[in-house]
Amino acid sequence: MEPLAALPVPSAQPAAAAPRARQPLPGGFAVALASAQEAAPRVRGVALSGIGPRPWEAAPNPEFRQRIAQAERSAEHARDGYGVRNPRSGALGRYQFLPSSLLDLGWKNAQGGWTALAERHGVRSEADFLANPAAQEAAMSHFLRRVEVQLERNGVMTRQGGTVRGLNGEEISLTEGGMVAAAHRRGSGMLARYLAHRTSTPDAPLSARERSAFQAVERRLQDFGPVAYASLRPQPNRALAAAPGANPPPS
Repeated sequence: MEPLAALPVPSAQPAAAAPRARQPLPGGFAVALASAQEAAPRVRGVALSGIGPRPWEAAPNPEFRQRIAQAERSAEHARDGYGVRNPRSGALGRYQFLPSSLLDLGWKNAQGGWTALAERHGVRSEADFLANPAAQEAAMSHFLRRVEVQLERNGVMTRQGGTVRGLNGEEISLTEGGMVAAAHRRGSGMLARYLAHRTSTPDAPLSARERSAFQAVERRLQDFGPVAYASLRPQPNRALAAAPGANPPPS
């Protein structure tokens, strides 16, 4: 991935007020925009929105979004990671959207171009996306709603409120936020496979690749279990997901 040119940095503040420079992130990330925002107090353990001046704080589930950005290591960068581009995977922005994810969301087409949906959010190019925090937050909201519906349809959401025995024998609580975060990391299908393995065939052997994927799922379930999360999908879908044995909604 090619980085964007850095925008001019605002004039320096007095030494006492200047934020400490962030260290470069190992792993070859390229930062497209260089101007850093001054840190603001964080609000922990709430799923509210519109509570702060930073872009994600005006969106649903601000603490969850911040934790995702921290898990992706993008939050360590200038502009809170909105200008980050991973040159290896092609992942973009604060939430590290892969090209395949943007295609699945309808923001990009099969030819790699940006769609009319993206244009409605002011995005006609990769540079536009990296320079537009509001568009990235809108894409994240779209992504979270889509993941929730996928987890309903594959039956995972019915496990909310239960537990599962982890790979090391530790009991792991299954929360909505934890499951959505796990799906963000490894996909809804992998989360379903993990739960099926741990529930139905816990002694079945795993390949090294499967074990690595399942460990990534477990870390998200554990790390995001205590994080407040308010569902973004329509109310009828939430009721359906909560009903044991309910049929999935039609495609």
